Amino acid sequence: MRHIRILAAVAAIFIISLAAAAQSTNQPESKKSAPNKHAAKVAGKDEIAEQLRSMKEAIDRQQAALQQLQQQLQQTQLQLQQTQDQLKQTQQSAQQTENKAAVVESASQAETQKVQSDLSDVHAKVNTAVETAKQAESKASALEHPTSIAYKGIRLSPGGFIELTQYYRSHATLSDQATPFQAIPLEAQVSGGYNTHLSEYNITARDSRLSLRADADAGSAKLTGYFEIDFFGTSPSANPNQTTSYTPRIRQAWARTAFADGWSITGGQPWSLITLNRKGTSTDNSSLWIPNIIEAQYSVGYDWGRFAELRASKTLNENLTLAVALANPSYLNSGANSAVSGLAANGNGLYGNSLVSTCSSTISGTTVTTTCTNTPTYSTNLAPDLIVKLAYDNARLGHYELKALGRVFRDRVVSTATTPGWNNKGWGDGIGGGAIIPLLPKKIDLIAQGLYGKGISRYQDAGQYDFVVRATDHKLQDIKAFSVLSGFETHPSPKAEFDLFFGDEYYYRSTYLDGTTIAGYGSPAAINSGCYYETAPTGVSSTCTGNNRNMLNGKAIAYYDLFKGSFGILRYGVEADYIERATWSGLNGLAPRGNDKVGFATIRWILP
Repeated sequence: MRHIRILAAVAAIFIISLAAAAQSTNQPESKKSAPNKHAAKVAGKDEIAEQLRSMKEAIDRQQAALQQLQQQLQQTQLQLQQTQDQLKQTQQSAQQTENKAAVVESASQAETQKVQSDLSDVHAKVNTAVETAKQAESKASALEHPTSIAYKGIRLSPGGFIELTQYYRSHATLSDQATPFQAIPLEAQVSGGYNTHLSEYNITARDSRLSLRADADAGSAKLTGYFEIDFFGTSPSANPNQTTSYTPRIRQAWARTAFADGWSITGGQPWSLITLNRKGTSTDNSSLWIPNIIEAQYSVGYDWGRFAELRASKTLNENLTLAVALANPSYLNSGANSAVSGLAANGNGLYGNSLVSTCSSTISGTTVTTTCTNTPTYSTNLAPDLIVKLAYDNARLGHYELKALGRVFRDRVVSTATTPGWNNKGWGDGIGGGAIIPLLPKKIDLIAQGLYGKGISRYQDAGQYDFVVRATDHKLQDIKAFSVLSGFETHPSPKAEFDLFFGDEYYYRSTYLDGTTIAGYGSPAAINSGCYYETAPTGVSSTCTGNNRNMLNGKAIAYYDLFKGSFGILRYGVEADYIERATWSGLNGLAPRGNDKVGFATIRWILP
């Protein structure tokens, strides 16, 4: 561009010079005198010649400069062409390099993909080999340590555990590993085998148990049977009040048919439908919430039972299950006069068992005479108990359930020579609920359950009374009650468990007017003076009525699995309990209380 401007300037100078020469040539001669005409003519020619010569020299110089500029322009153009050629070559080289890089990159990517594919194939082959090895190992382990025994199309799975437990009570109850919560000693009470002034220590293996499960496929239905026994039988005082207590003691004995459409039918002796489930409404131990407690009577506030039951359940959808059960009835009364029959008597034995008889002995010389008065252990029932439960399950939110209970009671008023007899009926009902909420999945669960109603004590852990029989007209009068149990189940590690629970059962007064006296359960006219003395002083009644108002129970349980494998689990456990018993105030406002501090330590081999 600079050279072009120079050429333009030179051309402009050249054109201006030519214009000046032309003007000078064409200018008209001045009028002169004749004598000087020749001289002027000569002088003019010389001047013109000089101008022409000067112009020629200027033109020569301009042409030389122009030629020099043209040469410079040619050199510049040549350099520009060379630069363009070099740039083109550079661009071609760059393009070739880029093409080569793209080819190399493409080849590298292809090679990488091939290597990754080969590596993936190797991983897949390794995983397949590992899985095959695991399956082979599992099959070998299954052959060496089978979880079930095949027998004619049935899979039999034995189980249970062997346990040795030692326990200590601050106040003796003489009830082995199962504490009679409703009858711990009051104040200074010593009657009935309970002694406030004596502690007790024992070692027992009676809670050991054996089980057998059977599973079979019958087309679209699945058949399951389960049988379990322990060694808490109480002959001859056995009865079916809270759980059957015959020797050997059947804990569970039931069979179930589960259909593909969500229906299932269960019959036998399972855990009652009133018992809190972990999931759904199944009778399987894994689907039930059974407190993992060393205390064989579980806990105050726990609602449960194990007796004959027919149950039908239906899975409504992935979250809801509905179940209905008909349960073998048995009702507990607080006492009746001799005119009433058909009622079982409630006692203070293991699991709330009734006493079959009360016996007394007399000695005459060397002869001992024993006289026993029988007390009925069964009630003459009119209809089964009805239990309904609706359960909701959510993997994230946990398990929730609502349940209802319906009962019917009956007794017989015996006729006399002058009065015909008749039958009485009474009704009991209750409503309850429960929840198991995973506060920290697989680590901490919140447990809560409760039941409220009238005539429901048969299903409460402390097993008080369902009703009173009025002495005035022999009618059945229900006792209202409620129970609640809550706490935490924690698993800080796969080998450890630590649980905390608190339970409460409350029994309302159920009184009536007998003439001028208030009678019935929790009567303010009841005599409780005998509860305060080991031996009542002269003039003081030794009677200790002690109708319970409420029971409280707090407990902490810890387990540690020392060994765990195909042979089962070797588990150590300890438990600390505090139990408090409060009674209704009676005559003179006396309301005796009692408490017991209980400790357990166990070692348990849980069979696989």
